[in-house]
Amino acid sequence: MNPPGGGHLGDWPWPTGTFMERLCARSRQDLLQLGVQTYCPPGTVLMRQGEPGTTVYLLRSRDRTLSACVKITAADGKLFAIRVSGDVIGELGALVPDSPRSNTATVCTATIAHRIPGSVFMAFLESHPDGSLVLCRSLADRLAWSDQRRLDFGGCHVHIRLARLLVEFVESCGRRAEAGWEITVRLSYEELGNLVGAGVDAVGLAMREMRESDLVRLNNRHVHVRDLEKLRRFAELEE
Repeated sequence: MNPPGGGHLGDWPWPTGTFMERLCARSRQDLLQLGVQTYCPPGTVLMRQGEPGTTVYLLRSRDRTLSACVKITAADGKLFAIRVSGDVIGELGALVPDSPRSNTATVCTATIAHRIPGSVFMAFLESHPDGSLVLCRSLADRLAWSDQRRLDFGGCHVHIRLARLLVEFVESCGRRAEAGWEITVRLSYEELGNLVGAGVDAVGLAMREMRESDLVRLNNRHVHVRDLEKLRRFAELEE
């Protein structure tokens, strides 16, 4: 069955660096056949920190022009990651079946979740060598992302840290808008602060600086990036 938006799921333009994008075409097709596809409206909790569970969730949107988006939080609600179409979550439960969930995953844009039993996912990895390698790379990337955030905390001002985060969000869950890019997930200043290691007031000042520089604008907690290349330079990601 082909979803709205056209094209076969295996041929979708999966976001760069996601689990699905890194798999070979055959492995993508095989993985998409596994598990049960479930529509998850915003607010759906896929897993909760501390609870048992081995199910792995492959995330995708209903339409190739959109992106799924899931917030990864601690039990106290502190945000520490965003996952998008093409990502898998819950894989640690499959790798270590006796361990409790290490975080809570909450859907924030309409998402199709392929619910794959942990044992089935492990069998997929055993029969698809590229899947095992891609999973290792994905876990390594997440560790590297956390390490880079810690380095930024100590070496960059809040406005630089925030600008770098917004660039990453455009690349992972942004969509073309009339003027620039819209980051599809709604994020509060507190949530942005969780991700860049800053308080609400500091995030507010950084956002005001970027608005005054005509880099971003806000609309109902959605951030619109007006000029991505200019934002990259502001974030000191380009000379």
